[in-house]
Amino acid sequence: MTLTPIIGTPKRQYAEVFIPGEEALEDGELRVTVLGSGNPWPTRAQASPSILVEIGNPQRDLLLFDLGTGSLINYASLKLPVNLLDKLFITHLHADHMGDILTLSGSFSKVGRADGPIYVWGPSGTTPHLGTKHFCEAIESALSWDTEAGQGPINPESMKIVASEFDFSQTQVIYKQNGVTVTSFPVVHCISGAVGYRLDFAGLSFAFSGDSLPGWPLVNACKGVDVLVHECFPPAAALAAASGLSIERATIALEAAHTSPKAAGKVFSLVQPRLACLWHTLLSPEVVAMLFAELGGVYQGAVLQTQDLTVINITKDAIVSRQAKVESQLPPIAGEQRTTFTPFQVPPPDWWAEALIPID
Repeated sequence: MTLTPIIGTPKRQYAEVFIPGEEALEDGELRVTVLGSGNPWPTRAQASPSILVEIGNPQRDLLLFDLGTGSLINYASLKLPVNLLDKLFITHLHADHMGDILTLSGSFSKVGRADGPIYVWGPSGTTPHLGTKHFCEAIESALSWDTEAGQGPINPESMKIVASEFDFSQTQVIYKQNGVTVTSFPVVHCISGAVGYRLDFAGLSFAFSGDSLPGWPLVNACKGVDVLVHECFPPAAALAAASGLSIERATIALEAAHTSPKAAGKVFSLVQPRLACLWHTLLSPEVVAMLFAELGGVYQGAVLQTQDLTVINITKDAIVSRQAKVESQLPPIAGEQRTTFTPFQVPPPDWWAEALIPID
């Protein structure tokens, strides 16, 4: 992953691997976990894009940045409360960055996410139907049967999606609660309407590019952050060989949408984070070696190649990076219920009386 897994001098000892449930988050600390490091083609090794940030505030808030397909499987291995998972920041509306929203809304409401809606922050588009608000309304509508089927046993508030859409073109604070500030900034990716985010808490900072070509808005918003997670794609020929894309498609993907290793190094040299992280990469020994060789020509600071379940602890004294060691089959942990809801049985449709097979 990196030659510098520890930056600075930690005040406490961190295990070589992160074991969920065995290491409490300390007050004033940030813990960043990569739930999905991959691409539109999700694999067992790489879920589609998602980042989780745990906040060391009294509320122990959980903030999600993107929610690609398969990322919630990794969340399910972290032994964290389902009920706190209600804040999602979307960088853009490509399917590989939001495919698990249906699972978070429809499925997780059945296993403990019971208190209230999912709150989604995301960018506008150049027209209303290209924006986050329209997207969330469409997802709610698509889940109509699931929502209706949950009437009675499930709190209907937990199946709602509440969108806070903001102007994609502006660098601005879009969230400020419980000591946490999130700032959005525009990024260059395919068409207008994509953003990145910076999170600040207790003198610590984390920034996330989402999908992006190298851009000044990110640099200007993120200079000197503690951790910058930036996407990085291999050169077109390597991308084509690793993904099955034609060389023409791979070239377009890089030129219109993504960041090369050399360009990522340029961004890191301008931002000067304490720790630079590569993400949204095709992980193979050949590709990773190629990325570091090209990037190293322009940036010599600490760089981490993230993968699924990479864990980064951020304090003022140190940044510690390691992999999580998880169990593959765990029950959900609902967490503390903050509202009261009494489940009830809905009367069945009349036609069931003749359709059901008597058991006794």
